[in-house]
Amino acid sequence: MDIQISKKINILRAIVMGANDGIISIAGVVFGVYGASMNTWTIFLAGLTATIAGTFSMATGEYVSVNSQLDSERSAKDEQRSALVNNFSQEAQFLIQHYQTDGISEENARLLAQQSMQKDALGETLHARYGINEDDFISPAEAAIASMMAFPLGAILPMVGMIFVPMTYRVVITLIFVIFALVLTGYFSAVYGNTPKKTMILRNVLMGLLTMSVTYLIGLLMAA
Repeated sequence: MDIQISKKINILRAIVMGANDGIISIAGVVFGVYGASMNTWTIFLAGLTATIAGTFSMATGEYVSVNSQLDSERSAKDEQRSALVNNFSQEAQFLIQHYQTDGISEENARLLAQQSMQKDALGETLHARYGINEDDFISPAEAAIASMMAFPLGAILPMVGMIFVPMTYRVVITLIFVIFALVLTGYFSAVYGNTPKKTMILRNVLMGLLTMSVTYLIGLLMAA
């Protein structure tokens, strides 16, 4: 896969996950506050505060997470580079065996390993041993910015529903907004994660509904 395309996919994945967290987190907050107090101004302040906090939390969390992943991958890369210097033939043999486990005949595996070791020994053995693809490396800053932008975008629908929709239809309309948004983020999460779409969407919607239900009940208990 082209390096730029691979990086863009990873950035899009960070955006989708950030938006999903924004939807679920802020929906939970506004429903919880609604359970305790139906005052629109109170709901707005709670939702806004949670959105600001969540935005920076997502950004810093993504930055630290990606940096930790990069540190692990850099360490594996250094070990593999050293292994190639000290035991090149052994690494080539490992690559042959790796190809054979994928169903390639021994003769073709040897030919493919020879070509791979000549072209990019480090990249091929790094992927074979650790499942690491250097094309997938993304900048921690880019991931943090993507999450920082996505979280408030996800927060918009539950905030709009709880603040601007008339009281009579507020809960129903907000639920529709949130479920629609969760279906979208669940779908794209499944696409980027190469997982079954229906399962991912259902899981995403159920977790969102569970979060809203729990926080709403807590709000009711606090108001009692």
